[in-house]
Amino acid sequence: MLPNIPKIASLYFLAVLGLLCVFATSAVAAKHAKHRSHTATAKHKSVLPAKQPPVISTDRTPTNKNDCLAVAQALYGRAETLSKRTKKMIPREFARVASNLDESCGEEDFNKAWISIEWMNTCLENFTKDYKLGFCSRNKRYFCAIDAKSEGCLQSQ
Repeated sequence: MLPNIPKIASLYFLAVLGLLCVFATSAVAAKHAKHRSHTATAKHKSVLPAKQPPVISTDRTPTNKNDCLAVAQALYGRAETLSKRTKKMIPREFARVASNLDESCGEEDFNKAWISIEWMNTCLENFTKDYKLGFCSRNKRYFCAIDAKSEGCLQSQ
């Protein structure tokens, strides 16, 4: 006995049609879900205030310990950002001067801190330039930033 071909064909047709409906509705649902999540994210972003770091002036001598430490953190944060963006390492000298700046801030020696801040600002302004140009290297200003009483620093004053 031969199977009833029209009945089998009808079953296959219904199965394929059912699968097409499932895939079509899941694609539409996914598209709407994506749109809803994007809209919700956009609304969520507009409701929350954007976190912006406080503006810290690095172009003047700090007047107190907290101000000095905030400047040190801001400068090192800018170095990390530049490092990530340019895919260049933070120079060892920069890290050393940053550490020395922390010490100067802790000791409330703001004149010594200012020397470090100036050197770090110069280094950051020229971060993308060739290291051999000396903006972030061990030059006289670097040694002054490390030790204001160093021979090289005292000679330049």
